[in-house]
Amino acid sequence: MVDKLDNKNAKLIYVSSLLVYLIPLSLLTGPFLPDLFVCLVAIAFLYISISEKNYKYFKNRYFYFLIIFYFYLLISSLMSTDIVDSLKSCFFYFRFIIFSLAVWHLIESNKNFIKTFTISLLIVFLFAIVEGSFQYMNGTNLIGYVPAAANRLMLPLDDKLILGGFLSRLFPLLIALLIFKLKNSKLYLFFYALIFICIDVLTYLSGERTALFLLLLSSVLIVTLLTNFKLFRIICIILSLSIIAILSLLNPEIRKRNIDYTINQFQEKITSTNSEDKINIPNQKILFFSVQHDIHFRTAYRIFIDNPLTGAGPGQFENLCSKDIYHIEYVNHEGKISSSCSTHPHNTYIQIIAETGVIGLLFILLLGFYLCFKLLNHIYNNFFNKREIFNDFQVCLVVCFILTLWPLIPSQNFFNNWINIIYYLPVGFYLHSIYSKNSLRN
Repeated sequence: MVDKLDNKNAKLIYVSSLLVYLIPLSLLTGPFLPDLFVCLVAIAFLYISISEKNYKYFKNRYFYFLIIFYFYLLISSLMSTDIVDSLKSCFFYFRFIIFSLAVWHLIESNKNFIKTFTISLLIVFLFAIVEGSFQYMNGTNLIGYVPAAANRLMLPLDDKLILGGFLSRLFPLLIALLIFKLKNSKLYLFFYALIFICIDVLTYLSGERTALFLLLLSSVLIVTLLTNFKLFRIICIILSLSIIAILSLLNPEIRKRNIDYTINQFQEKITSTNSEDKINIPNQKILFFSVQHDIHFRTAYRIFIDNPLTGAGPGQFENLCSKDIYHIEYVNHEGKISSSCSTHPHNTYIQIIAETGVIGLLFILLLGFYLCFKLLNHIYNNFFNKREIFNDFQVCLVVCFILTLWPLIPSQNFFNNWINIIYYLPVGFYLHSIYSKNSLRN
């Protein structure tokens, strides 16, 4: 505990805990503040570990795997055509790995960490729900930003249209913590039900179809895998769908964005403007999500073909996509030209194989296969042997990782700091639950 440490380290643990409590709120402001907090927490943790000569948090297979992946990213950068620019994307990527270990350390060192963080996350979700509802009714967020696209919801304290992504990706972590600290009274359950329903509805209203899919996926997994919470979640989903149906009838534009527009994007008519296009595309076809996503993926594929083993280098899609040998443009049925250039190809697996090659993709696939193996092992033992590999708390954390690694959806830049903080935040809780003597097992 904190009071058993020397005074300086105790203060660092206190400050680090405070910074982690603030991370959920800071994520609503954009990428700068949460990344700053993550860096400070990681530095404090490294100082404490070195000063106490306590390296136990680094001695596990998860850290070994992730740090090897980090060094491979550096190697891939050094083999790219623009070494300096590529290193900018990944050189400090290790901060997220260290941050997850720091969270594990704080859970062990601060007896009130879990309770306080749960309260912090719950308050931030409530704030996001209130602010998102305000946006939907008034058309601006609290600081006066107007969404750049119709029928979309922004972060409360930033102009980025990713409120749905915030809610959906952190939703399993919220459930995990509420399960661990769950009060069984009817009043608390009613309160949690209201929060879950509001999250469902706001994610739908956010207009982020990827976020909506992730929320549905996590809900299906939670309902399927949890022991004690599934009926509660099923009731919440039924009520949420009822409200969503009513809102869709009252506001047809929401339905058009989430349903009609999605179907149309999959079957949009397109014509190539490239005179020597390497890829023969018929006038109408089933696309990868949309025309824009389709040509991002095809450009990434071309980059991969030229750099199959180690890739073009982290962060290099943006630099290479405009070159004639990779660039693609298409005209849709409305005459609008779509370019394949962007900061990233909008899919984690496509980006990884284009920028880090087959070797880089193997790291991600190994994580995915390992996760599937553990989950299937849990299902098998639970069904046939009546023995659980994971408790409900851990199941929710595993669901967080599944959302991170799910392949068949558009995604943010793999090296983006905002999304990586969300990716790595649950890792510390999971590592503590499986390695610590006084773990978070039920």
